Amino acid sequence: MSNHRAFAARLKDQYWAYQLLKRKLRTKLASRVIKTLRPKDLCNLYFSLHRESPVAGLIPSITAMPQSRESFLYMALFASIYRSACSGAIRAEIDLNAMAFAWDTFCAFYPNHIQERRPFGRIRPANFDEAWIIVEALRDGLAELPYCTTCHTPYLVIHGCKYPQVCQMCMLSQIPKTRIITE
Repeated sequence: MSNHRAFAARLKDQYWAYQLLKRKLRTKLASRVIKTLRPKDLCNLYFSLHRESPVAGLIPSITAMPQSRESFLYMALFASIYRSACSGAIRAEIDLNAMAFAWDTFCAFYPNHIQERRPFGRIRPANFDEAWIIVEALRDGLAELPYCTTCHTPYLVIHGCKYPQVCQMCMLSQIPKTRIITE
């Protein structure tokens, strides 16, 4: 019976390895949840899917992702989609079904925003790696998704970020709008 369980676990890992790597998740991040496949196997699968080597280099940091106040809005939207799709608590292990659903839904909202390589735009997460980092930050307590008592929307708080821990929607609405007069 244990051979059956081991085979089922390996089959499940192969399925999720395919699902994660087809969305171009870094193999280093995928190896955190895919336990039965070697990192070399993940690299080979990535290459067979995309005909290029996996992205190397440093893993993005949650504190460096927001480039402007507007980027918090998109990150909060993605995190809200993930939280609503998650079958358990977001502080538990990453729900891969919810992760894939949240990313696919987010991409459907913004079909032309994905930029695999730098420079990234204002819409964050700009790729599946950044989406993964947001979910890991929520799980690890490095980020939170509270509700604003003023505008009643969820907003993203990233601990240790250069931006204040306030609702960015309310902050953006307080900025005076300049009037453009066209003649």
